[in-house]
Amino acid sequence: MSQQIITAGQALPDAHAPVASDVAVCIAGDRIVATGPRAQIRAAFPDVPERYEPQLIMIPALVNSHDHGRGLGTTALGIPDDLLEIWLPGLWSQPTISPYLAALYDGLRLLRSGVCAVAHSHNPRDWRAMGDEAEATIRGYRDAGIRVAFHPPLIDQNALVYDDRDAFLGSLPPDVLSAAQRFLTPPALNRDEYLALCTQLLHRFHDPVAHTVHIQVSPAGGQWCSDALIGAAVDFAKTHGTRVQMHLLETQYQRTYAKRRWGTTFPRHLEEIGALGPWLTLAHMVWSDPDDMALLAERGVGIAHNPSSNLRLRSGVAPLPELYAAGVALGIGLDGHALDEDQDMLRELRLAWTLANRPGAAAASLSAREFLHIGTVGSAAITFGADAPLGRIAPGFLADIVLLDHGSGLLDWTLGLHAPSPQTTAAERIPELLLRSVSRANVRHVLVGGRWVVLDGRSTTQDEELVAAALRDELMQQASDDRTHAAMDAAALGPYVRRFYRGWDRAAG
Repeated sequence: MSQQIITAGQALPDAHAPVASDVAVCIAGDRIVATGPRAQIRAAFPDVPERYEPQLIMIPALVNSHDHGRGLGTTALGIPDDLLEIWLPGLWSQPTISPYLAALYDGLRLLRSGVCAVAHSHNPRDWRAMGDEAEATIRGYRDAGIRVAFHPPLIDQNALVYDDRDAFLGSLPPDVLSAAQRFLTPPALNRDEYLALCTQLLHRFHDPVAHTVHIQVSPAGGQWCSDALIGAAVDFAKTHGTRVQMHLLETQYQRTYAKRRWGTTFPRHLEEIGALGPWLTLAHMVWSDPDDMALLAERGVGIAHNPSSNLRLRSGVAPLPELYAAGVALGIGLDGHALDEDQDMLRELRLAWTLANRPGAAAASLSAREFLHIGTVGSAAITFGADAPLGRIAPGFLADIVLLDHGSGLLDWTLGLHAPSPQTTAAERIPELLLRSVSRANVRHVLVGGRWVVLDGRSTTQDEELVAAALRDELMQQASDDRTHAAMDAAALGPYVRRFYRGWDRAAG
């Protein structure tokens, strides 16, 4: 088993640990076997080769706990932001990027952002070909060098609007009604076929020891899935020792749907059907009811917070301080929808931290360290399970490590560390300064499972220019007729979908 030592000038081995200087980490294979002062580690492992980086800062690699792996952002793909319910039909107009290339490109971008693992909620190009798409997607992430928790999705209701579909369709003029048919076709998989596919993927790819690939199940969202489908997914996860990830309460209309349908909240309904438990991760949860938070914490449910996406799709700002105070397990996900469309997880953590600290002297205040914990240990736990050895630089943990540079000249984010402070030492200021200032531009090296996947800011696994050129060629070669028709259909539907939900707004009064 190959061994190596990595030494950095400073290290934050855990979000809540002190910042230490001249720290060395000894790695055997894909695991960390020892950490400590450089002199101590060199003495204990005198024959192990060392990578000595005294000018860099070492942190645990980040985990992206909810994404879709589209490759490019939706603005780049010609789909303007809007309310989620109006924006979703526009996804039909996106170019058909091959699943392998989309995952490869997206994986490389995430690694360059210091992300070692991603939860991929798949958007099928062809439901009948989802098995082939899954294999290609997993292979793309593997070839990039990033871990993946792969979730094939299924829906079985409310494909276009939540509830009142007949009334909605009856309100459409004939030409728009014809456009609506595109979005009403159910997936070409029934529940049994879907679970059979998940079983096949799990037997082929699921790796609960090294955590390179997890296969999980995804009833896509509470409003899009029947109780029977959600219950079957939960039974599958409990039987096979895997997880469930689903979208929930992303918008106010999803909260209204639950109240109209069951007279209660979505989490309370999921509790009634036995779906809540430590196997479940819910993405978004912007419209969580305060009275449900203790229940979610008690059941061990995880929440993947997606601040950029929630802002861009006009969903709102999730109640992170309240969820945190209730003890809910939290992670951060990019949702493929970062503000800058750059998959920069460090900036996403900064946005989440900033939005969480609200106006008012009575408001709770969350620290940079707490958000670094959410982006590492927290995100790993809700993505791979609470026992996954990810998110810390400690013996027994997987060797997923990021080395950050200081920048230079006017872009040196560490200049303030040289200013004397009567309250804190320079090392004590690093976590806050790091989260306030650092971006993907400062990611110098990335190690995943003991393998260097980024060195000097470049991928070691792929020729980045060739991957980008392949993506550009694929986009240029696509026929635009079907995309144009889909975009026109979505644009025609938009005003009517908006009018439909305005009625819900008025009813809520």
